[in-house]
Amino acid sequence: MSGRKRSEIIADLEAHVGKFGGDYSEWYVGVTANPKERLFTQHRLRSSGDAWIARRAMDDLQAAEVQEYFKSVRKTQGGVKGTLQDVFVYAYKRKSHTRP
Repeated sequence: MSGRKRSEIIADLEAHVGKFGGDYSEWYVGVTANPKERLFTQHRLRSSGDAWIARRAMDDLQAAEVQEYFKSVRKTQGGVKGTLQDVFVYAYKRKSHTRP
């Protein structure tokens, strides 16, 4: 499975935020090796009604750069730096039932 370029992932996430609304500060952007596990188990998103997106990057470095862009430029919330296996970038709109 091939990944997407950093610029493509940024454009996808920005379009998703635009579609589901809210200020960027209401969103969380992270990196992981398993987006569904991270989103639905750790962050406690609901399978219906919560806004989220995940994209596979070309490598862990590009995934980390996307996460850093959203944290520093767009001022989203976000996790700590990932590992070599963390090639997925994910974002979700935070709600009262979600966890960082």
